[in-house]
Amino acid sequence: MRKYIIIYVLIVLGCISCDSFLEPSSQTEFVPENATSLNEMLLGEAYPRSTDGKAVFALLPMFDDDITCTDFVGGTGLNDASKFTAYQALYSWQPDMFVTMDNVGLYTNNNTWKGLYIRIRGANAALDYIDDVDGTYDEKAIVKAQAYALRAFYYFHLVNLWGEPYNYNKKALGVPLKTTSAMEVKELPRNTVEEVYDLIMSDLNESERLYESLPEEMRYKRDYRTSLPMVQLLKSRVLLYMENWKEAAEYANKVIKDWNFSLLDLNSLKAPTAKEPYYNFVSMDCPENIWCYGSTDDFLTYMTIYVQSQSTDSEKTQFRRKFNASKELLNGYLAGDLRKERYIVKEYEDQSRYLPYGKMGISSTHVPINGTYFGLSFRLSEAYLNLAEAAAKDDDETTALWALNELRRNRFADYDDIQSVTGEELVTLIRQERRLELCFEGHRWFDLRRYGMPSFSREWWDNGKFVKRYTLEENDPSYTLPIPQAVMDLNKKLVQNKLANPR
Repeated sequence: MRKYIIIYVLIVLGCISCDSFLEPSSQTEFVPENATSLNEMLLGEAYPRSTDGKAVFALLPMFDDDITCTDFVGGTGLNDASKFTAYQALYSWQPDMFVTMDNVGLYTNNNTWKGLYIRIRGANAALDYIDDVDGTYDEKAIVKAQAYALRAFYYFHLVNLWGEPYNYNKKALGVPLKTTSAMEVKELPRNTVEEVYDLIMSDLNESERLYESLPEEMRYKRDYRTSLPMVQLLKSRVLLYMENWKEAAEYANKVIKDWNFSLLDLNSLKAPTAKEPYYNFVSMDCPENIWCYGSTDDFLTYMTIYVQSQSTDSEKTQFRRKFNASKELLNGYLAGDLRKERYIVKEYEDQSRYLPYGKMGISSTHVPINGTYFGLSFRLSEAYLNLAEAAAKDDDETTALWALNELRRNRFADYDDIQSVTGEELVTLIRQERRLELCFEGHRWFDLRRYGMPSFSREWWDNGKFVKRYTLEENDPSYTLPIPQAVMDLNKKLVQNKLANPR
């Protein structure tokens, strides 16, 4: 009973100290006694959340070409001006970005590397202990299925941040693989990108097998936990990155045809108003949503900083977000495309500017609602895009066009099907559609990597004045992040990535 009480208290308190559970004085001190307790433990120790101070997905939107620095005139500086240099270092892909973050106190609370490994350790703990606790086959299988799915998801993020793209150099160094919660081995060398992907696929295959062994009602529930369709969509994504076109299309089709998710027709949504500004797509009420995860803070840590105006009216202070949606992204939306106004939030005081977020719970002042809503999700639209791209690359243009048109019919007013696009032109169109549909959902940076790491530039502005233009060159080493020095200091077996020269 004592063991059960201890783990229950950890759950109730939000399991703030992951280390206290995962680094016990004896390896069995805090082991729960049954599968139900382990299933609850997963929520605190393995599922994405920002309450532990690790905004693990916050880095992604800082690097790609969907954001730009505001040229707002009159800004006196950031709401936290001491962190100005850190934001600029991230925005310009500096090789010392994490050192700069650490110097101003941003690194500790936004340590993506550590945050992801903490969640992996939680999944590993469930897998380590599940066979030794009481419970039926179904009770144990659902724990295992979730743990494998989550571990695969986190390693996918790690290897795509700190390893070279799989389709570029799968033999390059990826990230260390840790598949047990045991603490005996603290220093591990980096596995190759291919080895990390092998584990990801192995975990997803096992999760899929376990879900399929369960009664149908346990394979998917409309809640915040992983599920069989979530695993199938993630498999489709991973296979797409591996350029396994046939299987990527197969799994995308499973998500589309084997489940009751449906695309939301944007024509059915009212135009945003002050009372009800934006539809929350990151909600289990949305028919497209397969899995919601994280919080708004977990993704928008850097996107919601602002500059303050030097107003001549002392009674009124104006604020502007430091980062906006890029012109390249906004100009990609054609006439009749409803997504620009439904997916991307306008700045409250200056509605000529669009902000680098949307789709989630938004307040009447056009800011994300903290604490209540999820920040990210797996949506059905990705399955259509995965299917379209995989089919096009596999010379099945009929299927590719069907998937593309099926999606676009629900996104445009007065839409006419595309019928005559073929070859690389079709692939390019599908990838552009992916950018427009999945903007600010954590896909774009990873997509740019697998597309061949193209060159693009961004400008840094301060107080309405141009400061510097930064260019990410084609195949630039900065497409693969530097391993934080604090991580290198703790693990002497790690080898640093090739770093670009300071910009």
